[in-house]
This record gives sequence, C-alpha cells and structure tokens, in this order.
Amino acid sequence: MRKVILGLGISLDGYIARKNGAVDWLSMDWDYDWMAFFKVIDVVLMGRKSWEIALGMTPEKKSKSKASNPYAGMETYVFSKTLKDSGVEGVEIVSGNLKEFVKTLKKRDGKHIWLSGGGDLAKSFLNENLVDEIHLGITPHLLGAGLPLFPELIREIPLRLISCKTYKHKKEDNAMVELFYAVKN
Repeated sequence: MRKVILGLGISLDGYIARKNGAVDWLSMDWDYDWMAFFKVIDVVLMGRKSWEIALGMTPEKKSKSKASNPYAGMETYVFSKTLKDSGVEGVEIVSGNLKEFVKTLKKRDGKHIWLSGGGDLAKSFLNENLVDEIHLGITPHLLGAGLPLFPELIREIPLRLISCKTYKHKKEDNAMVELFYAVKN
C-alpha cells in the first residue's frame, strides 16, 4: 500500500524556514541521492506557502515567464483555502476534506506520496493520522527562530526509528543527519 512520507530538511532546532519563510540556509550540496528518493514517489503534496516558495525558486518565475511545475513528472497537489488556481498546468489546488482526499489518493495505484511541507499542513496530516513515515534531514544550523516543523500538535505521536544516515557536504567539512521514522498508529 502507498505510504504518505513527510520529508523535509530542518534546522537542528526544528525549524523548516526563517520567520519570513526563507529557506536560504538549506543546501542541496549534500551527497544525498535525490534520485533514489524520487524513484519511490510519484505524488507531491504541499501547503500554499511551501508552493509559493517552490514556485519562486523556479528559473521561469525569476524571469517572469510562465512558471512550470518544479515537481515535473509527479502529480502535484497544493492545499489551500485561499488559492483557486495554481497558475501552473498540472498542479491541482485542494481545498476540500483532507482526510477523504488522502484516503482516496492512497487507494489508487502508484508509488509513495511525499508530503513536502509546510509545518501547518504537516500538523494537520499528523493530527488526522495521515502520515506513515517521517524522513528528516537535520542540517547543521541553529536558526534560533523561524517556522517550526511541528507547531503544537493536538496529541502525542509515538514513532519507531527505521534508520539513521549521515551525508557529507560536497563543499564544506560538515554533515547532515537524516532520520527515518515510522509513525506508530
């Protein structure tokens, strides 16, 4: 059965972004095998703020031409109560019942489902018991303040460690730790 995998890079003190939403401290220069992760997923889910950040980082957006999906090749869904249209072909806005949408999505044939952000959407998924695994890339940064990955949850959620891996930085003498957890439902 398909799994919903919450997968994000976070600071050591648990933030997914600065207070203004900036993720400039995150680096793609780890010896992490992104292609291996993308081989096991075919759907990406995110909240409106995460979508706007991802869209803002595309070359097309920077050049003011029509933006393309930064997650090309994957079904892409953006959860929003305010957006009516993503502005990008193939990217669907979801505003209905979260639990029913995810249950329907998990019943369809396909690979795993990546919940890529943000904190408020992760909170909703966790509160509704919709996350199967959590993959956290913990970066060697202490931001001191920002947007937390886990804003106040309404319940305690036990986890089981699947594995832990270390990735070296390609340009610096540093490392990131990735933790893989199963959510014990």
